[in-house]
Amino acid sequence: MPNISSHMIVAKEVAKRLNINSDDFIRGNLLPDIIALEDSHHKIKKDIYMVPNIDYFINKLDLTNNLHMGYLTHLLLDKHYLEDYLSVLYPNKNIFLDGLIYKDYDYLNFIIVKRFKLNTEYIEKVLTKYDCNILEEKLKYNIECLKQKTDGKTKYLNYDSLASFLLETSNTISKELLDYANKSSKLYIHIR
Repeated sequence: MPNISSHMIVAKEVAKRLNINSDDFIRGNLLPDIIALEDSHHKIKKDIYMVPNIDYFINKLDLTNNLHMGYLTHLLLDKHYLEDYLSVLYPNKNIFLDGLIYKDYDYLNFIIVKRFKLNTEYIEKVLTKYDCNILEEKLKYNIECLKQKTDGKTKYLNYDSLASFLLETSNTISKELLDYANKSSKLYIHIR
C-alpha cells in the first residue's frame, strides 16, 4: 500500500477535482490504515498482492458522508497502486516482503511533503479528531511519517514516476467516484 503522503496528495487532488471541502474526507483517507478492524481493506487475492475489494465496500457501507468517501478514495488508491503501479514495476516480486520498500517510503514522505507543499500541521490537526475506534499507535506512526525529515536516495521507487502516477490516479479516482455516484443511490457527491 502507498505511504501516507501519497494518500494525502490523492486526497487533496480528488477533493480539489470534486469540490469536496471537508476534514472528514481527509480523515477518511487515512482511516483504513488506523481503524481497529480485522480487515479494514476487505482484501481479495490477486496475482501477487491482496488488494481491496471495492465492490464489497460499496455494497456494505453507507457512502453518503465524506468520511466514507475518503475511506473509499483510500481503498481505490491502494488498489490502483498495487495493480497499476507496483505490479508494472515489479511484475513477479512482492516488494513488501522483507520490508524492501519501507526505507523508500521514509525518503518519499519527505520529498512528497516538500514538493507538493503539504500542510502537515493542518493534516495532523485534522487526523487527530476521530470519533471511531482507531489504533492510536498507528495514528501516531503515520503522523510521524508525515513529519519526518529523512532525505536520501530511493532504491525501489522513483519520485518522478510516483508523483506522475499519483496525479494521474487522482483523475482516475475522481472519475470512479462520479461513476459510483451515478450507479448507487447510497453514494452522493455534490458538485458545486
